[in-house]
Amino acid sequence: MSSLEASSSGSAALTAQRIEPDEHPAFSDSGSGNYVGLEGSSEGYASEEEEEEEEDGDEEEPALRYKRLGGNVQALFERDTGSTLLASERFLVLGTHWGNVVIIDFEGNEVKKWRAHSATVNSVSVDLDNEYVASAGDDGRVVVHGLYNDDISIINYSRPVKAVALDPYYNRRGSRRFVSGGTAGQLIMHEKKKWFGKSDTILFTSSGPIQTIRWQDNLIAWACDEGVQIYNTDCAARISQIARPEGSPRADLYNCRMHWRDERTLLIGWANFVQIVALREGVQPAPTSGISSSAAAAAAAAMGAGGSNSSGPLLYAEVSVMFRTDFIVCGLALHRDSFLVFSYGDHQIIDAMGSDNEDQIPKESQQYRARDAQPPELRTINWDIEEVSSDVLPLEGFPLLQPNDYGMSYCAAPATAKSPRVEGETESGNGQTTIEADTWFILSPKQLVAVRPRGLADHVQWLTERGDYRQALVDIECAFRGEGRWAMYRDQIKQTEYQEIGQEYARILMDDGDYAGTASLCARVLPRSNTPESVDAWESWVFAFAEANALQVIAPFIPTEDIQLSNTVYEMVLAFLLTSRIDEFRRLVLAWPPQLFNAYSVVLAVEDQLPKLEEAGEEQLSLKHILAVLYDRINQPSKSLRYHLELFTPGILARVQRENLFDAVRDKAELVLQYDDHMLAIQHDTETPLSLLQRCDAEGVLLLTDNTDAIPCASVVKQLIAVPEHLHVYLHALLTKDAHLGAPFADLQVELYAEYNPERLLNFLRLSAYYSFDKALEICEERNLVPEMVFILGRMGDNHRALMLIIDRLRDVPRAIEFAKEQNDPELWNDLVMYSRDKPEFIVGLLELGGTHTANPTVVIQNIPPELSIPGIRRALTNVLHDYHLQVELCTDCKHILDSDCEVLSDGLRQMQHRGIEVENEQLCLVCQLPLESSVPGESSCAMAFWCGHIFHDKCILLPEVQRKTQIDSLLSSTSGYSQLPSMGLARHSQRLIHSPSDRRKRLTQAKLDRTMLIRQYGPVCPVCVEYDQKKIQQARSGWSPSERKDRDLSNLDSNNPDTRIASPEVLDRTELPPMQALQI
Repeated sequence: MSSLEASSSGSAALTAQRIEPDEHPAFSDSGSGNYVGLEGSSEGYASEEEEEEEEDGDEEEPALRYKRLGGNVQALFERDTGSTLLASERFLVLGTHWGNVVIIDFEGNEVKKWRAHSATVNSVSVDLDNEYVASAGDDGRVVVHGLYNDDISIINYSRPVKAVALDPYYNRRGSRRFVSGGTAGQLIMHEKKKWFGKSDTILFTSSGPIQTIRWQDNLIAWACDEGVQIYNTDCAARISQIARPEGSPRADLYNCRMHWRDERTLLIGWANFVQIVALREGVQPAPTSGISSSAAAAAAAAMGAGGSNSSGPLLYAEVSVMFRTDFIVCGLALHRDSFLVFSYGDHQIIDAMGSDNEDQIPKESQQYRARDAQPPELRTINWDIEEVSSDVLPLEGFPLLQPNDYGMSYCAAPATAKSPRVEGETESGNGQTTIEADTWFILSPKQLVAVRPRGLADHVQWLTERGDYRQALVDIECAFRGEGRWAMYRDQIKQTEYQEIGQEYARILMDDGDYAGTASLCARVLPRSNTPESVDAWESWVFAFAEANALQVIAPFIPTEDIQLSNTVYEMVLAFLLTSRIDEFRRLVLAWPPQLFNAYSVVLAVEDQLPKLEEAGEEQLSLKHILAVLYDRINQPSKSLRYHLELFTPGILARVQRENLFDAVRDKAELVLQYDDHMLAIQHDTETPLSLLQRCDAEGVLLLTDNTDAIPCASVVKQLIAVPEHLHVYLHALLTKDAHLGAPFADLQVELYAEYNPERLLNFLRLSAYYSFDKALEICEERNLVPEMVFILGRMGDNHRALMLIIDRLRDVPRAIEFAKEQNDPELWNDLVMYSRDKPEFIVGLLELGGTHTANPTVVIQNIPPELSIPGIRRALTNVLHDYHLQVELCTDCKHILDSDCEVLSDGLRQMQHRGIEVENEQLCLVCQLPLESSVPGESSCAMAFWCGHIFHDKCILLPEVQRKTQIDSLLSSTSGYSQLPSMGLARHSQRLIHSPSDRRKRLTQAKLDRTMLIRQYGPVCPVCVEYDQKKIQQARSGWSPSERKDRDLSNLDSNNPDTRIASPEVLDRTELPPMQALQI
């Protein structure tokens, strides 16, 4: 049994595409490819026919960017040649034919170097932590070297070792495992045992050499003569075998190229075949045709054995994609949605592989012809197995090289890489550079080339070189926003580069006459930083639009906040829009900050333009609104309010109140009332006329009437004289507020009432005393206003004429009687009675309405002609008699009530006078400020107390002659001598002798009462209260008008009529009350 049948753990099921040996899809190698210069991006060098085809069709942008690594690696290639290469996230590991292992950064600089082998280094490997590097060479040794420590392990297998792979977690695990294989045909796992030191375990034995080993996570893949084997370290068993495709050349002729895309995808390129192997979970289905039954059985047995010990899911391999090429695969990787294949395309070798002796080594003549080989190519193939692009790489010495001389290693960008630099590398924390973009490194014996996807900078350069600025800007903006395929390269383009590209495209659009597109583009690409360069850029473009007479296009995009241009630019734009686009002019003036332009200059321009527009048109209203705003900005509220009122701006009058701008509206009374009319028309139904009260309660009228100090009435009347209706509203509101304010305009107000509100004229005539009777009578006569004429004639004293108007013109009996009552003139009543004597309706009216209150019913009845028939006379007489009896009863009841009140008040006065008053010995006289009790021993003192509560010495307020007449001693002597007081007429007192102390006290009390009655005859007053009342009268007189003061003075001087005399300030109501007591202290 062969080794394949004995050790195979499974065969790949070709589920994606199964192809027979003679059904392989092949590519026609026309030699058409981009010839790549290794110092930069690919440049197309093709045949003449291809150049003509490219001129006819659209040129396709290269997808990759090439760069030959410089640094001191070139000096290394001068002394040595490269044999193998491996790329990690931090560095490159290069093995040479002289047995050296070199650590190189991504710029080609040598970082570390050691001599690991005495012969060619065939394979190198690095763990995930980039801490250890393993190498295998033809000298039969495997060397594991620590990069950051002195740990070096050397294992000698005595035969050339072709491949080695470190455990990805070599640095983290104590087992220190790695696998290797070579010409011995054995795959050996070397690991460190815990108790028994180091040991080697043979995992697989092949009939041929082990060529390539790749270790990913817990899966190991290697290539040998039988095909590609996959080993699961978790279950310690091979889980699949992918046989070499039928028709492929001998296994040892061309190295197998393998690459783990991820933990479940393996890319295989062997000779001219490409396979994509997917590892799936579950039980492998029955083998398809083309797979031997013995291989399938061995695979099933291996999987069953592994499944019993497995700690993870059961896996099996499945070839999802396989296709045949017309070139030799020297490297393989996946790039986006395509295959990236490094190919060797020598026709002689390809033809030899297709011949009958394809399993034989090429003849010496064929090998010699291969010395003139074509340069290798890097091809992009999509999933439809179609070649998308091909770049020819003229590597150094390519005519003499064979497919096995080349190598390709892939380095994926780490997950933390967001936006790579242009160079594709960045410096890590330990001083080494790390890759930031997916990079493929291509190795030839004398050259090392880095291949990266073209970044945003390359893409933009390619577009701008071909004049496609629009697409370049779109891609840059998408990248800046983090969108699209170029987002990860957004840091490659600086803002200055973006702005330069945008301005170049804007010049093209401007030359083509696309002003709108140019303006929009300028808003996107021109700088917004507040620097002189940014200001110059914006101003140059604004002036360019001005030269093209298209400022209205760029105006909305001119910056106003982050960057500020000169005032000249903004004023130039506004001046242009003022004459062409007023709507846009208004929008910009209101939107732009005030400091951007000189508001006074704009006001002058607008004022000059305003008369040229249609009256009350939309454009004129827009300009008025702008003027209102600008006048506010330059602090001219008077002019601003004018336009606000003309535009009926809501809340403008509230602003006048709030900001105390009464002086600004002093000369705008008519505009204020027009504003009221407009606002009332909005608030109320326009079909219903507004009442005078509603108009007077409007905001504008209240503003004018409530602030007459700041807005004089005379000024308002002068402004409104041409608009009588508004004047009438204002004067009526003024009258309602204060009748005296409208006194100078009373005659005018009479005329306005007669014209607009005749029903209110009579009330005005009653309230006001400032109008001319003659002029008012003339106005009423012109308009035939009889009630008003009657009232005016009554005020003029022509009662008879007024009464005749009521009788003749109005024929209103109640009105005539009411008028006679108001005038209270007996002659007027006689005229009315004499006029009514032959008119039944007047007679009945006088009896019913006049009755006993005004006219004498007897006189009315006596003047009735005997022959006159008066309807309703009985009812009228009955009412007169009823009223008379009612008056008699009212008078009687009122007299009873008055008598009762007088009796109650008299009792209260009597009780008050009977009360005593408490006097303290220490109490002072309010005149002399001495104690009421005399301080001289044996000397008696008398005091006087008034009803107001004030107490004085009698000597302080009584005249000397009064004191002599009212001395208490004389009164006592008179009483003791049985004499009578002639002034008092005290005849009722009996004369008697006093023999006891009780009789003396009685005599003393009698003397005090006599003295009190005697003092009352002289009518003394309380000086304190008199002084207080005098002050109050003086304060009252200060508030009297001159006419009132004159009338009161005349009434005080009228002493001939005692009934109408008014007490002088010295004669007060308090003086009517005599002193309450005369006290002997």
